[in-house]
Amino acid sequence: MTLALCQTPDFLCRALEAQAVYMPDVRADLHPAGEGWVTAEAFFNDELRLNEFIHFEQSLNKGTDLRTAAALLMTDYGYILAAAAVPLFSGFGLVPDLTPAAVALSFYTIEEPHEGKMHRTRRAHVRFSKEGFWQGQLDDLADGERFRVEIERHLSPVVEAIHTRTHLSRAALWRLAADAIAGRFLDSGRHFGAVEASKAAAMRILKVPGSPLANRQLHYFDLTVLDSRQEDFSYTFRQRGGCCRYYLVEGGTYCPTCVLKRPEERDAELRLAMRRHLGVS
Repeated sequence: MTLALCQTPDFLCRALEAQAVYMPDVRADLHPAGEGWVTAEAFFNDELRLNEFIHFEQSLNKGTDLRTAAALLMTDYGYILAAAAVPLFSGFGLVPDLTPAAVALSFYTIEEPHEGKMHRTRRAHVRFSKEGFWQGQLDDLADGERFRVEIERHLSPVVEAIHTRTHLSRAALWRLAADAIAGRFLDSGRHFGAVEASKAAAMRILKVPGSPLANRQLHYFDLTVLDSRQEDFSYTFRQRGGCCRYYLVEGGTYCPTCVLKRPEERDAELRLAMRRHLGVS
């Protein structure tokens, strides 16, 4: 059913507050977009703004070619969109209107620690400017389909704009977007105490035949190691379906779950990381 904000403000406010606490670097709200904000439609239709984002990605690492910058841009923007939208659905069954003209963005740059070093990253806060959400349930097939349609509605012009400017294939860009959505479903499921339901919803949404989000490689998998008490410790990972091409920059490496890695190599490295996390050899 459609959720009118004036009728149920407390529920929507709780959802948005929970999202902001969970993802403080990508806070979602409903305030009117003012100075410093731009709609997703306007941003990706603006060649100067898009070029600046691409050049930002190229400035981060030596040897970043245009297609690699496009992949990194899609990775960053997929993070932003997923951070704003997925927790609302995973935690509260809410599907926002993701029409590009209805979603406003306030971009900023921060430094974040990663593997012992500080890295510059592009982030944005998000405003859903239309006063209406779809209120459903995480495990409802029709509600998941609605969420998928909204994601595709938002990303279609984004993918087209990045592809036109950089010539990175549309399929590659959609794979990166799907990775971001799947990763956020897994993490928000952990945050809201609904891991299995979130994983199942993500796979229903991202595996629809004919959808540009669908690809064979993307999935979840579990690995198990022994902890310090010699008891099983298991953890769920997202296997990427796309590649951010970071391994092509100067000094770059493969991501832990890069689609280009052989599964046995991937699993051995992840198990080692799990043991280090647990403090066992």
